[in-house]
Order: sequence, then C-alpha cells, then structure tokens
Amino acid sequence: MTATAMDRSPAPLLAYDAKPDPISALLMLLGAAGAGLGLAFVFYALLVDGHAAFNTSSDMAWGSPIAFYLFFLLTSSGLSIVASLDTVFGLRVFHPVAKRCVWMSIVALVAGFSVLALEIGRPFRMLWALPVGMQFHSPMWWMGVFYSLDLALLCAKFWLMHTRRWHAPGTHGLSVLSFVISILAPGTLGLVFGMMAMRPAWYSPIMPMYFILTGFVGALAFVLFFTAVLPNQRRKPNEALFDVLLPRLFFVSLLAVIGMRFGQIVTTLWSNYEGMEAHWLSLDSALFKIEILVGLALPALLTATNGMRANRALVMLAGFAYLIGNFFGRLELLINGQKVPLFKGYWAGYVDYWPSLTEWMLVPAGIGIYLFLYGAGEWLLRLAEAEPRQGRTS
Repeated sequence: MTATAMDRSPAPLLAYDAKPDPISALLMLLGAAGAGLGLAFVFYALLVDGHAAFNTSSDMAWGSPIAFYLFFLLTSSGLSIVASLDTVFGLRVFHPVAKRCVWMSIVALVAGFSVLALEIGRPFRMLWALPVGMQFHSPMWWMGVFYSLDLALLCAKFWLMHTRRWHAPGTHGLSVLSFVISILAPGTLGLVFGMMAMRPAWYSPIMPMYFILTGFVGALAFVLFFTAVLPNQRRKPNEALFDVLLPRLFFVSLLAVIGMRFGQIVTTLWSNYEGMEAHWLSLDSALFKIEILVGLALPALLTATNGMRANRALVMLAGFAYLIGNFFGRLELLINGQKVPLFKGYWAGYVDYWPSLTEWMLVPAGIGIYLFLYGAGEWLLRLAEAEPRQGRTS
C-alpha cells in the first residue's frame, strides 16, 4: 500500500490491545490516584470553607494555583511549538514526536484549566464573559481568547493526525494557525504580568519572551522524560532523534534560559525602583534556590557533553530536574511579584504568604489529570504513529 493510499485509508479511532502496556497502565494508575486524592480534598475544602481554603488576601490576590496554571499552560504552548517544527516548518526529523506532542499539549491545557477552574470559583462565567465582554485593551481578555482558540485548534489538528489526514486540504494552514496561536497565547500571558506597572517586580518588556522560551524548554523536558520511559522497541526506530537531536536542542535552549534568567537577576538587583526590594528577599528563598540549582544548574551539568547527552538516564534526570525547578520558579515569580504591598512600599512591611494545604493538593490533582490522560492516549490513540511518507511503501 502506498503512503498516499494509506493517507486516504480509514483508521480506527481506537487502537489498543485488551490490556494497556505496563507503562501506560502505571501512568493511568498514578494519575487516577493523584487526581482522585487531590480533587476529593480540594472539593471538600471548598464546600466546607469556600475560598477561605486558599491563603490569598487583598495584598496577595493571586495564589499558588495561578503558578500551577502557568506551569501547565506555558508547557502546553511549548509542546505545540515542538510539534510545529515538523507540521509547519517541515523538519521531518521531528515527525515521530509530532502527534505525541500535540496530544501532550492538549492534556497539559486540560490540566491547567482544571487547576484554574478550582481556584476562580465560577469558571463557566468565562463562556459568556469572553465573547460578550470584548475587553480589547485587556491582555487577560486576549489571553483567554488565544488559549481557547489554542485548545480548539490543537483538537482539530490532532483529529487530522489521528485519522491519517496529514495531507488533507487545509491541514498545513491549520497547523500554521495553531503555531501562531501557540506563540501569541504565552506571549499574551507574559503581558498579563509584564504590563503591570503597579507591580514593579513583574513589570518587564521581556516577560513575554521569557514565558515563550521557558515554555519551550519545559516542553523539551517533557518530551525527553516521557519518551525515556517508552519501551525500547518504540524508541529504537528514532534513536537519532531521542538520543542525539532532542538532548542537544534541550541543552542549547537551556543555555538561552540561563542567560536570560541571569540578566533578569542582575538587572532587578541593580535597580533602585520602589517595589524592587522583593528581589533581594528571593536570594534567601528556598523556591529561588530550587529554581536555580535544581532547575538550571543541574540539568546543564547533566547534559554538558555529548557522552552525557547520549545517556538516557542522565537526560531523563535532567528533564525531570528542569521541570521541578521550573515548577517552583513559577511559584517564586508569583509570590515575589506580590511581596511589596500594592500601592504602598516595603516600609509597610512585606506580604506574608505560603500556600495552604488545599492549594498544595491542587498539585497532585493537576499532575494526576495529566498523567491519566497521557497514559490513556499512549494506550488508545497510537501516539507513536508517524506520518506516512510520500513515495514510500508500507
């Protein structure tokens, strides 16, 4: 059968054995346990205490759930960009991970939206507030619009991939539009923080680029980690991609993040603007140390040479370390930006905040949702399936 004929041939919507493979089963089991425990605890706390279950206040309006939401959404955008290296730019070496990245991007968005929905109280109001509100001057409004479009486009893109319509009319145009949105969405999310002149610790013109870049590196870390646990028979056909190209791309992109982060730290500590004093507090913060030492320094050391980048265990550890550091870095960013009371100064005292147990339980809830859906996709949706190549037979 030729590749073109295969493109036109119907594909079963679900392709699975009677039982999932051990990796998929483990991911779904861990995901179900984490999501079940986390969601049960959070729902109970919200029913008993309401929003008081979160340690937020007028001075710390955005609590840790926003940081967890940032982690998932920015990673989702990065995964969409990784998939676009093949579907938009034609870099065929990436086509074995394109479908997997699109599914991972969808799942990360669902996990992020779920965490946000539990924090904002009445998420369904967005269904009418976004199209009716028309707050064109608000970056938060545009963020909601772009991420809603992002989810819809990713679902349509995955459907075309899954039904083997890689070359269907309009597929490339859809992929291009999805790529553009995957840049605009995290960039606009960066503007939500970077345009806040009343929060000097966030106010920065490079925040959109920082969000896009760190999301891209987080996506590479996700791909490296989750492909490292695949059985050897699934990895072997694409060893050059998994063992050479992706680790090198991760290392180079990580160096760019380190350079940008170093510039941020030096600039903010040098500044004497009112409200920037919070950055000096971050130097003693455990969250900041985890971000720098675990999330940046350790992954760079673990992937510093070609030999180390060829070691699957080291690369997997490097990706996991980056994700840990990036996760706590998002939390540090959120808390640090609100340390100085709004419209006051450090002379009024710094805001004291630490996430409540209910807020921390959103972590296993979000990660559990992600792991369960990703494991189910690995089992049911042929994520390892690559695009049929023109001119080849199968």
